[in-house]
Amino acid sequence: MATAEQTAGDQLPSPPATSTSRWQRLGTQLGLFRRSRIALVGLCLVGFWVVVALFADNCLVTPACYAGIVRGDDITTWATSDEYRSWLSRYSPVEQFRGRTREGPSWDHWLGTDTRGRDIWARLAHGSRLILTLAPLSVMVALLIGGTLGLLAGYYGGMVDEVTMRILDAIIAFPQILLYLVIIASFGASATNVLIAITIAGAPGIARLVRGLTLDIKTRDYVAAAQTQGERSWYIMVFEILPNARGPIIIDSMLRVGYAVFSIGTLGFLGLGLPPPSPDWGSIVQAGRSSIQAGRPWEALWGSLAIAMVVVGLNLIADGMSEETRRYR
Repeated sequence: MATAEQTAGDQLPSPPATSTSRWQRLGTQLGLFRRSRIALVGLCLVGFWVVVALFADNCLVTPACYAGIVRGDDITTWATSDEYRSWLSRYSPVEQFRGRTREGPSWDHWLGTDTRGRDIWARLAHGSRLILTLAPLSVMVALLIGGTLGLLAGYYGGMVDEVTMRILDAIIAFPQILLYLVIIASFGASATNVLIAITIAGAPGIARLVRGLTLDIKTRDYVAAAQTQGERSWYIMVFEILPNARGPIIIDSMLRVGYAVFSIGTLGFLGLGLPPPSPDWGSIVQAGRSSIQAGRPWEALWGSLAIAMVVVGLNLIADGMSEETRRYR
């Protein structure tokens, strides 16, 4: 063992080489968007809303605004304070223009105004910040919980596998929308409860995926070699199995972020998302639904288009990654 450690230490690259190697690996990963037009289109769709979310106002330089991201009721206080500065959004998402309700696109209001005279573009811009915060965060928490359960169930098998998977199967048996309704109706509509609902609904599917990958990878020779060397189970799971399963997990997570965006929009449409006056995209569509028959579809149209752009973009990125993975098999 000492000889092996010395040999490994002798083979460690120098700091400059390590830095160069990291940049090369990053360039190789980003090369996906040069090789795959599908992934590039998806990146442009999602990247547009990422830029809008970052620069909708001066949130990047004023930490107080992050309270409005977590709790929708605080966004009114932030958006009407003296510290608020509009950048890409031009207006505050809660600012009302009297006498200018349900107007179409114009120079003053690029996408028109809603039923309360608020600028639709400003609400979409600030709503993108909510969507692109809650959706990835909920998937990350679901990935942490579901990935851990799936890894343990697949590696140990036996009773651990049986008990874990039966519990997760019971959760999967519920339709997701029904599970959302039960959780949020029980605890109330808030950003935290939306995150919990999406996490609970998504963790079982991630656990099943990770379990299947673990069952396959643990039979490989390098895992058997690690077991022969006396490595601990947690080391084998974290440093041998998990890195070799990251490809399918990343692709699945990208798809799940899209599903989470759609789910947040659905909950907002049903009135179970973020409480008003939060600029939740689903609530924007729901509020504009009554104006469609009156010949003013702007509010519902732009809200639906925003959700579709993010969901389709994430799916295209996942398709491009999957395509590149199959190409090099």
